[in-house]
Amino acid sequence: MRYVPATAGSDPSFLLKALGEASGELARAFGSVRERDLLRPAGWPDEGWCLLAVPFHLVQVERGVQEQAAIIAMSRGREVPEIPHVDFDDIPFEADYAEADLELLLDELHYLRRRTTYLLWDLSERDWERKGLHPYRGEVSIVEIARETYQHDLEHLWQVRRMVDALQGRRG
Repeated sequence: MRYVPATAGSDPSFLLKALGEASGELARAFGSVRERDLLRPAGWPDEGWCLLAVPFHLVQVERGVQEQAAIIAMSRGREVPEIPHVDFDDIPFEADYAEADLELLLDELHYLRRRTTYLLWDLSERDWERKGLHPYRGEVSIVEIARETYQHDLEHLWQVRRMVDALQGRRG
């Protein structure tokens, strides 16, 4: 995946493609990782993270993003619906994911992302601009939610690649 400036992420067709590809890119990034390396703590700049924490975190975020988009998409009244906060910056606790299975997490992320993109696929151009009321940020549109999710995916994909490269450097 290539770097794309944040301004490029406003076109719904681009966002749908990028969001649809992210879970597969993440799964490929984990292709050379040994199970015993999944819980190794990362060094700077990824302190507080290990490889297994990333897909666990992305699953949690995807559930919230999907809920936000669905609430906005399904509200047909004139009132802007309230949407829940999704913490894109939350570093999960090891106790929450230490026993998790990587393949199951990647499969769940793929399934959830597919549901999200199917929801977005059915939206009209006008629907992409519909908004929800976020508890901290005020009004947020579906296109903003999708763009932020895409950017969040890129951050974590690069994070995983850095961590895998560091592990391979240790092995080599």
